[in-house]
Amino acid sequence: MASLARRLSRAARREYASALTLTVGVAAALVWSAVSPSTYFALDSDHVAWRLADFLDVGTAHDLVVNGLMVVFFAAVGLELSRELTRGVLTTRAHAVSPVVGALGGMAATALSSVALGHLLGRGALVRGWGVPMATDVAFSLGVVALVGRRLPPALRTFLLTLAIADDVASVVVLTVTGTTHPRPAGLAVLAVVVVAGTPLVRRLDRPGPAAALLGATWLGFAWANVDPALAGVLAGGLINTGSLWCDRLEQRTTLLSATFVLPLFAFVAGGVAWRDLSGATTLSLVLATVAIRLVGKVVGITGGVGLARLAGYLPHPSLSTRLVVEVAVVCAIGFTVPLLFAGTLFGSASPTYAALDLGLLASSVVAALLGAWLLRRSARSLG
Repeated sequence: MASLARRLSRAARREYASALTLTVGVAAALVWSAVSPSTYFALDSDHVAWRLADFLDVGTAHDLVVNGLMVVFFAAVGLELSRELTRGVLTTRAHAVSPVVGALGGMAATALSSVALGHLLGRGALVRGWGVPMATDVAFSLGVVALVGRRLPPALRTFLLTLAIADDVASVVVLTVTGTTHPRPAGLAVLAVVVVAGTPLVRRLDRPGPAAALLGATWLGFAWANVDPALAGVLAGGLINTGSLWCDRLEQRTTLLSATFVLPLFAFVAGGVAWRDLSGATTLSLVLATVAIRLVGKVVGITGGVGLARLAGYLPHPSLSTRLVVEVAVVCAIGFTVPLLFAGTLFGSASPTYAALDLGLLASSVVAALLGAWLLRRSARSLG
């Protein structure tokens, strides 16, 4: 039994573990929502938890995972990004600027494509939900790169990680300032105080306890500010100085918890489809449009953004050719976690529009994963 536990622990630490556990969660959600939709969607309607003060309702199993547990996933992302910025590839500013500009290009292209197709097809959901397809799924995209093999340049993973985090965070900022959510000034003020006062304290004490306290306080600040509280993990993780050994251990444990528990739970509560609502030309057009927006928008936008960064003198890592940038842009069309968070916010997780967008995001993610893996594997063979 101990030997089995050790093998499972080693497997869970693999880079592709998150992609595999997410896939299991999605599969379970799709099956349950097809077999018994009434019991599945009760996860988002039956109040089983609690209300925090007067500013955050965590009243359902769905809310508990999306607004609470997902902070662990985002904390793992923030910790890794912080490590790369302090002693990794991103210590070179040009290498950091290029994927960020690429992320902004991908966001802009998908948003514009959504609005354009929405008007062309007469689908108001695409116009209203222009921000839904913007974000890239960190776990799935990194999992695809990990499965391709070790012949790819190590800088490719860091480029993808930076790009995915940048458009996840920027997507939330854009949707917040455009009125999808309504931030509370008092909460934003408290959040600023927590960051200014807590960061130097955590770095001075250099222990896991204060770091956990900073994460909790940041989460409360986000919740009070009426900004997606799970994203507190990115901010708190990024503020921690990862130069210490305990921070490396914290990152490993947080990543393990995220891969084995948090991400499959999120996929399970968010990935179900209201199959009975999927009928007619409207559903088909939304699904196909979402696939086109993700694939075309991401490839054109990211490639164009990186090209603009090159013209400005901010070159990506020398090992990243234009061909590899285009191929990783295909992988960036994988989008599940953050897009579904905002599709649920805009349309409600039990609505027909959400069901169509959900299916479109799943379809585009499958196409992008298979196509991206095939292209990257060809490049890996040529590099080997």
